[in-house]
Amino acid sequence: MKKKLSLLVLFAIALCMGCYDDKGNYDYHEFNEITIGDRGFDTAYILTSFVDTLRISPEIDSKLAENTHLKFEWVARSNGVGSEEYPLGNERDLVFPVSLPTETYTLYFKVTDTLNTMEYSNVTVMQVQDLLTSGWIILGENSNGEAQLDMITYSVDTMVLKDMLHDSGLPVLRGPVKVWVVDNYRDNMIHISTEDGTYRLDRDNFKGGDHTHLKYNFYDPESLDHFVLQEVTQMRSYNRAAIIDNKLFHNGFLISSSVFQNPANHYQGTYDLFSIGDKIAYNPKAMAYYYMLYNNDAKRFVYTGGRAYGSPVGYCDTLKDTRDDVEIFSWKTGLDYVTSISSRLLDGYSFTVLTDGKGSYYLYCYALKYQWGWESIEKKKKYSLDKATDIDKAKFFGVSAQRTYLIYATGSKLYAYDYVAEKVQLLRDFGGQEITLLHYDILIDVGAGDDFFYVGTYDPSLPKETGGTLTMYKVMNDPNNIIVEEVPGFSWSGLCKIKSIDFKRY
Repeated sequence: MKKKLSLLVLFAIALCMGCYDDKGNYDYHEFNEITIGDRGFDTAYILTSFVDTLRISPEIDSKLAENTHLKFEWVARSNGVGSEEYPLGNERDLVFPVSLPTETYTLYFKVTDTLNTMEYSNVTVMQVQDLLTSGWIILGENSNGEAQLDMITYSVDTMVLKDMLHDSGLPVLRGPVKVWVVDNYRDNMIHISTEDGTYRLDRDNFKGGDHTHLKYNFYDPESLDHFVLQEVTQMRSYNRAAIIDNKLFHNGFLISSSVFQNPANHYQGTYDLFSIGDKIAYNPKAMAYYYMLYNNDAKRFVYTGGRAYGSPVGYCDTLKDTRDDVEIFSWKTGLDYVTSISSRLLDGYSFTVLTDGKGSYYLYCYALKYQWGWESIEKKKKYSLDKATDIDKAKFFGVSAQRTYLIYATGSKLYAYDYVAEKVQLLRDFGGQEITLLHYDILIDVGAGDDFFYVGTYDPSLPKETGGTLTMYKVMNDPNNIIVEEVPGFSWSGLCKIKSIDFKRY
């Protein structure tokens, strides 16, 4: 009986299946395999925003001849924090005028077959920089005596960018003094110092405002009258010293937010401030914590700086003459201050020019050293500058990194004086043009044998907005002759009347 029932069930199932009308619509397609070639993806791109256009025409091979069902997508993904993505286009061939933030990106090209949803891709890397990424920042003045900021961008060869303060958000400032680009400090900004005060600009977009005034780097924003940054040095680690409103300030590794402390141009145990020279001498090679100043009131050298872990001392101390070095010169000179110069000569010697006020000038040479955790200050030599032509008229000074030359400028004339051989040479006479800057580069051009400096000149027949020129020179290492040559391709005109320059590395 069970066998009969099973046969009846099987017969009924077969009958039902035979009556079923399969109305399914099955559309089978040949599989379309796609290959993206390496053309355009076998190189890394270095591009400049608002200057370059990225063009890539990829090679695409597919099994099928007809490819209207392919979808294309170009995407740049930031390699920095956040990995932000930027869509660049949806055409097969990429034509993209670059306008991305400064960053390193991974560039993706994606091809999607919409019939089977298969996705294919190829990638490459691109570095985007903008016109503000690196180059010389030029602070000068226009015909109204207002501060003007120009830039010689290294992102695009020889391109000069003009009047960067116009849309910066800063008020109109008069009396330019100094530009300082911070490359390794916590505030990491561009400092613009003028007689109307000092402001800081964002290094990426050159924007600022009242909130970026230097007074907010002090615990008491009303502690000074003008906040004019006259001189600043970045020493070892996060330590820096600055002369602001003719007062010395120092902050170090343990001071957060780059806040300046109380004035340090006084001795321990007293807060009577003494007058100081307008330059700070330090060693850019040894990166010592110590640095030197000149006490104008006592007419002697003093020193100060950091102690353990770079914490600021907050006062100055005198230097003691010893029995062994007193014949070289005395730290208490009794002479009037002219200027101080830091250099990369030998171990990073420092120099100070002094005068007796009766027509005689002297060059004091000394070294601030740091070795095995110990710091020392050593006297080297005192040189007479009596044979240095027009030294009494000099306004700008520098020291060669390879030769025993004092480079100085007065009016339209540029001189070199070999202070060991007591030999002077007129290097250039710019005629009707005025020398407005002598910048000896001790931080940027520091390769083996490098000995470069920059001269800023102004043509009074042109407006101050465009009458400035900056030219790079190299001191040739010739033991018998004083030779200085202009570096080909490193002269830029159309600048403002130059007051100060500094290099922006990134």
